[in-house]
Amino acid sequence: MKPKFVLRSVAATVVSLCLAVPVSAEETLLTALGCMLEPSENVKVGSSVSGVIESINLDRGDQVNEGEVLFRLKAGMQKAGVELARLKSEFSQRKLVRNAEMFEDQLLSAHERDEIETEYLMAKTELQLKEQELDLRMVMSPISGVVVDRFVDKGEYVNVEPVLSLATLDPLHIDLLLPFSYFGSIVTGQELQIRAEPTLIDLRSARVKTVDPLIDPASGTFRVQLVMPNPGNKIPAGLRCSAQLMPAGSAS
Repeated sequence: MKPKFVLRSVAATVVSLCLAVPVSAEETLLTALGCMLEPSENVKVGSSVSGVIESINLDRGDQVNEGEVLFRLKAGMQKAGVELARLKSEFSQRKLVRNAEMFEDQLLSAHERDEIETEYLMAKTELQLKEQELDLRMVMSPISGVVVDRFVDKGEYVNVEPVLSLATLDPLHIDLLLPFSYFGSIVTGQELQIRAEPTLIDLRSARVKTVDPLIDPASGTFRVQLVMPNPGNKIPAGLRCSAQLMPAGSAS
């Protein structure tokens, strides 16, 4: 009987040790049906007015900052229109000043005074409109990022078609497709660990931005979008990835 008691004791000890072993990293891996690194912003930039490209010095892979000039359209007529409107505005302003004393001495009728003041306001407004028309010939970047593609060259006529395609790679967005069994366990603000393929890229922390509130009935899945910092654009968009829970005790 003693040997059997010893065997049962050994078996119980083994079970206890197994239960005490912490959860391995592999067990925190999420069974994602899809995981893709994507640009956080992706825009195609065109011109709001038609014209001929006068200058465009950007090409694929170039870095751009928000507010940076991307390209210009030829604007000879628009510049002349601004100059003419400025001359009219300056003349009407001088006329208004010259007649200021006559206004005070009531040497001009109310109708004449109204005409001169209205003429000045119309000239000033026309100058503002012409300046805005000229500004439309210069297109600036709506985002900070990189040039993904360029569709036209200097001298080409553009109308409604895009001229440049831009993307923001810092931060990256992660589109994660999960089975419905994870619904409720992944919440906004939670941090997950992301490994981009190939696996030579180290694990990175990403924060959950949105969780779809509905389950797709056809596939039994829901989508989660995460945001991951990518300083220096070191990780390219378009890579597949895997996601896992943060290890126990890690800061969220």
